[in-house]
Amino acid sequence: MRQGYVPVVLAVTGWLGLPGVLRAGDAPVTCSTCHSLQSTQLAKSIHKAIRCGECHQAPESYALPFSDLQRYTAAVAPGASRPPFDHGPSFAGKPKRAKVPELCGDCHANIERMNPYGIRTDQLARYWTSGHGKTLKSKGDDRVAVCIDCHSAHEVLSGKEPESHTHPLHVPDTCGTCHANAKLMAEFNLPAEVVDEYRHSVHGRSLLEQGDSGAPTCATCHGNHSAVPPGFATVGAVCGQCHQHASDNFATSIHATQAGFKGCVQCHGGGEGRHYHRIEKITKSTGVMIERYTNLLRSGTKPTSVEVAKAIHPDPKQLINQVLPTCTECHEELSGDKSLQKLFGLLDTIADAERYYVQSAHHLDQVGQGVLLVDNQRFEFEEAKTHLIALAPLQHTLNNATVEAEVTELKKVCDKVNAELTDLENGLRWRYRALVPIWGFAIVFAVALYMKYKALRAVFVKPRPGPLPK
Repeated sequence: MRQGYVPVVLAVTGWLGLPGVLRAGDAPVTCSTCHSLQSTQLAKSIHKAIRCGECHQAPESYALPFSDLQRYTAAVAPGASRPPFDHGPSFAGKPKRAKVPELCGDCHANIERMNPYGIRTDQLARYWTSGHGKTLKSKGDDRVAVCIDCHSAHEVLSGKEPESHTHPLHVPDTCGTCHANAKLMAEFNLPAEVVDEYRHSVHGRSLLEQGDSGAPTCATCHGNHSAVPPGFATVGAVCGQCHQHASDNFATSIHATQAGFKGCVQCHGGGEGRHYHRIEKITKSTGVMIERYTNLLRSGTKPTSVEVAKAIHPDPKQLINQVLPTCTECHEELSGDKSLQKLFGLLDTIADAERYYVQSAHHLDQVGQGVLLVDNQRFEFEEAKTHLIALAPLQHTLNNATVEAEVTELKKVCDKVNAELTDLENGLRWRYRALVPIWGFAIVFAVALYMKYKALRAVFVKPRPGPLPK
């Protein structure tokens, strides 16, 4: 749109009481004369340099007498319609939804035109590979998402702008416009619960509650222009973009080769009535576990190993119990299945390592609060933390021997640190004991000095004479 006409149009607004109406006899009339809302939106858009006619195939101005212009701009009675305006023989009008991708692609798939802006030109091709594009092309169903549904028609903003529909913080709402619509999703045989599941997931809470724009959004896993469900065969690869170590370890597990296993989301987002979008984090930070153990000790009782495991980190077993019913697709008899027994044995091994770690951490903290310096032990104990953190991705191998080997290394570090702390405590006790004869000698010596002082005083110190007579 030619921005030069806008000030002229707006200048006469107050005079006529009509938005953007010209008072000249045959002065050019621009698109903004009647379409002021769209003009304002376009002025804020990254497309503000684009003229209306490039998309709507119409002239940029019209020579229209004022008397005729009033027919199209004057107020009309409720329910009445305005007379049709002749936009010219080339005018394409409002583009049909099915034509929008190609219309946007006229520029965005043009390498020569996009190169100066550094914008990718494969987005239209990617769109046709998406679930939206395939449905539009193969079935002609224009209810699927097209460019304007995510980017809007006129007020197209950069995804970096906080107000943009494609800004990470707004992506769940943008996708949810359709994917949270139960009636619409039922027609496509898709679950409408996935958006709500995402909002309650570890990713959704990070994004929406903590405002972490780096957290995964719908587009992170499904893609943006080439949006498709990643498919369970590729879930590991998608999750592995962020969780590389867990993905690499899972690739060596027996489940990685099972066609019926749904990958990462089987455990982290599965369960009856779920649709694999409520991704839950199992592992807790070492700081949280230590704090929970400290709070447990404040009860005044000596907790058992089972009570410690339940208190500091109950999530793994809770999550496995949650998804256990879906395991029946392959494991028919859960009670006697040796594989599941091995799985719970693996969880018990990790729980034992966590208990060992928090008890050692508590010991270190208690000793460090006294007069002893434990800087060396704190430094050595960091290695135990490294082993404990390594267990999180390593457990995805489902290899008990591999996990047990890592746990053994963790315990070695804890045992070494505990032994050094015990030596320091014993040394301090012996120093305290060594002080007993020293203090005893000091007391005896002090008493002897006092007795000697009294004896010498009796011999050499004369009593003070009484008062002189008056």
